[in-house]
Amino acid sequence: MVKKWLVAPLLAASLLMAPITDAASSAYFKYSMEGGGQSTNSALIKNGITYVPAYLLESAGLQATWDQAHQKVQFVGWKKKLGIRVGSSKGVLDGVIVDLGGTPFIYEEQLYVPARFVVGSLGGTTVGWDAAHRVYTAQGLKSFNSASAVYGGNDYTIDKKTGNLWVTAPSGEPKLLAKLGSELYDMVQFDFKKTPKGLMYLTITDIYGEPHINNKWYTLILKDGMVIRQDSVKYWMRYGDNVKMYGNHLVLTDGKTLRLIDDGTGKVTSFIDMVKLGGVAENYLVEGMDDDYLLIRPNQKGLLMLIERKTGRQTLLYQKLLDTKQQEYAETNDIPFYGDNLKFIKRDGDALLFSNEYVRDGKIYKYLLTGK
Repeated sequence: MVKKWLVAPLLAASLLMAPITDAASSAYFKYSMEGGGQSTNSALIKNGITYVPAYLLESAGLQATWDQAHQKVQFVGWKKKLGIRVGSSKGVLDGVIVDLGGTPFIYEEQLYVPARFVVGSLGGTTVGWDAAHRVYTAQGLKSFNSASAVYGGNDYTIDKKTGNLWVTAPSGEPKLLAKLGSELYDMVQFDFKKTPKGLMYLTITDIYGEPHINNKWYTLILKDGMVIRQDSVKYWMRYGDNVKMYGNHLVLTDGKTLRLIDDGTGKVTSFIDMVKLGGVAENYLVEGMDDDYLLIRPNQKGLLMLIERKTGRQTLLYQKLLDTKQQEYAETNDIPFYGDNLKFIKRDGDALLFSNEYVRDGKIYKYLLTGK
């Protein structure tokens, strides 16, 4: 059962609240986050103690897990863990039993927790209490937002604020594995791939912004548990998978240059300048690759190109595979993104096979490689 407080929005300070019960009355909680950002939220006063909705803990990046009876809840984030029981003035903060300074209760399916405990557990400072306006003020609340995945028995966790990636073995302390180089925001996903010769290819994607129009890739190659190669690339209003491997090579891209990595040794065997090949100064997706060809798509222009690796010859595939009407659409459309929507399926001998995701006609579009 999903409780309303898990998704309840922050209320504006201007909202008027009717009396709650004889035992509790309305108030407001005004706070600022570390690094900026201010909010005002509804609160309750009970027995002289200010209580705030527990979903504020989730707003700070902590994930809530309730027991079956819906009486105990844990809030867990990066290096932060809280345990609260409804009706108990004792709780657990980072493994230590503490006094909450009040007794948590549920009102209209929302858990309310003493404001002072919430502020302290999030590393903030209580500023004061305005009795005339019934406003409790705090500042400097920290975020503990993180994203995690388990692979090979190890826990991989990203501190979203710093972009640091940590790994924790089943028995041991977290160890810094890599610095991704930027803050992460929203829909973070991990993809682990074990290579035939023992390397690990880790792709971390972060899709963010409204309406999720930014797509950033972080790619790491690991050998014996250590990062030996790393890159990242950002796309705007463009989605799809970059090639991760072809043959005995791993593929790393920053959107403009490809590095081909030898499986097993991790050595860079060659560089490919996609901007030079594509002729457009922007980031490229890598949608197909073999010894004799490269399929790349410029982020904004969005028209899939075939590059002959031996000669550098460029072919715009939509002009070869689509009819006149579909070509015009590929050149002029901008929803949901610019360009064609040819999707590479596979290589079949001397032919490259594609589908057209715009029309979804079930047709296989075939392009024969030249010089075969």
